[in-house]
Amino acid sequence: MALGPAANAQNYPGKLALVYGDRRFTWNQWNARINQLAHGLRSLGLQRGDKVAMLLNNCNEVAEIPNAVTKVGMTVVPLNYRLTADEIQYIVDNSDSRAFIFGSEFLDRVVTVRSGLPKVAAGNFIVVGADKHRSDRSYDDFLADQPTTEPPQEEVTAESTPAMIYTSGTTGRPKGVARKGSVDPVLVMGIIQGFGFSTEEVHLVCAPLYHSAPLLGSALTVALGGTLVIMPRFDAEEFLRLVEREKVTSTMAVPTIMKRLVALPDSVRRRYDVSSMRSMVFGAAPCPMETKRAIADLFGNCLYEYYGSTDAGLSAILQPQEQFSKLGSCGKILAGHEIKIFDDDGNELGAGEVGDIYIHNSGVDTMQYYKDPDKTERAFRGRYMTVGDVGYLDAENYLYLVDRKIDMVISGGVNIYPAEIEAIIHEHAAVLDVAVIGVPNDDWGEELKAVVQLKPGHDATEDEIIAFVGLHLADYKKPRSVDFVEEVPRNPSGKLLKRELRKRYWEGRERRI
Repeated sequence: MALGPAANAQNYPGKLALVYGDRRFTWNQWNARINQLAHGLRSLGLQRGDKVAMLLNNCNEVAEIPNAVTKVGMTVVPLNYRLTADEIQYIVDNSDSRAFIFGSEFLDRVVTVRSGLPKVAAGNFIVVGADKHRSDRSYDDFLADQPTTEPPQEEVTAESTPAMIYTSGTTGRPKGVARKGSVDPVLVMGIIQGFGFSTEEVHLVCAPLYHSAPLLGSALTVALGGTLVIMPRFDAEEFLRLVEREKVTSTMAVPTIMKRLVALPDSVRRRYDVSSMRSMVFGAAPCPMETKRAIADLFGNCLYEYYGSTDAGLSAILQPQEQFSKLGSCGKILAGHEIKIFDDDGNELGAGEVGDIYIHNSGVDTMQYYKDPDKTERAFRGRYMTVGDVGYLDAENYLYLVDRKIDMVISGGVNIYPAEIEAIIHEHAAVLDVAVIGVPNDDWGEELKAVVQLKPGHDATEDEIIAFVGLHLADYKKPRSVDFVEEVPRNPSGKLLKRELRKRYWEGRERRI
């Protein structure tokens, strides 16, 4: 049975499938390109289950690749385009990727690490854009050599992993989230209905497509036979212009993007007709009530909030009509999902009692961290898994977040784990001890702060510490500020007391995340 792009090409051949800049593809045209890429990957000798890494800014190609890979039973590994060369090398190699598709703007980084990617054959580097290494393949030429017919369909098996997204690791290295088998239609329908999506969806992709939330919005739109409108990068006024021009009905964003929209001058905001918007979906961080009200004033009552993660999936949705009646909630549990609150001893807690948030759904049953069975085991309590959030359920099964038990920081919707940053700062000659935490930022939700204890007789400045991190890690992992203290707090066993450390910065805030 034809699914996704193939079904859409059959059922809606002339319907607009994708808009990117001045490029516009019908479903028939876009499915043909997807088929060409699928055939091309097979021509490289790749088989079902093989991994294909991609490193691209937002473009039509970054949406084509997951659909092509899925058609032939392979796995896409999206990379954050802000990663350093070393980080790129680690993920491509650790994922066992056998092909690497990347934008020409990243050529310098890829050339630097090419010799450290022995699993990617010399002819399996494919470049989107004009510049390329002498042995690389041009993406457009690669497609042009292939047929547009449907490739032989691969049966989805229990071993299938359609996508593997790497999340930053609590122990310093990113980990691939591998979820096997076919997608549960009950879970998909719950999300589609929860967000009010339809077959006439025109979905604006305004955030990077390496991230799981924009990928989800894109995938749902493809499944429904809607239209994707992809922004190369977010610009607030361009967002409004595209909503008006393309009659956009939905988008998935983070609070930072919504703050940028409502911060536009009123004369700019009122210049565009945005009445087509039905579903403005956000998550990843709390959103101030004044921003919610301003969004409702601009776009109408169309704001949806959700609770989810790359690891455990999307489990709860807060509807527009509940935004101002369920203050502080991030949503009601969806059909097909269970959320339980446990204390440290594994006892289930009742309504209103704060504890660790644990989740179960059919995707959790097959979730594992690639090549890291220990981390996988630590995430589970029986059949339920946690990503380290702390909160409670009310009597009506609405979820409320209170804190984060693990060290993860979410800044502007991007997950950052401090362990790898701390490991770098520890290498600085003047540093004796360090803790990296998230502190409040009214625009980004949280920002990174390094709390540093210097060695006796040594000196270092804030700028020096920040620059030192920037030599080794992506820009978004650099602390935005550094506080120097006499002693970084630890308990008698040597464990960092981060929750205590965070208190001084989050005092007076309702949520410490």
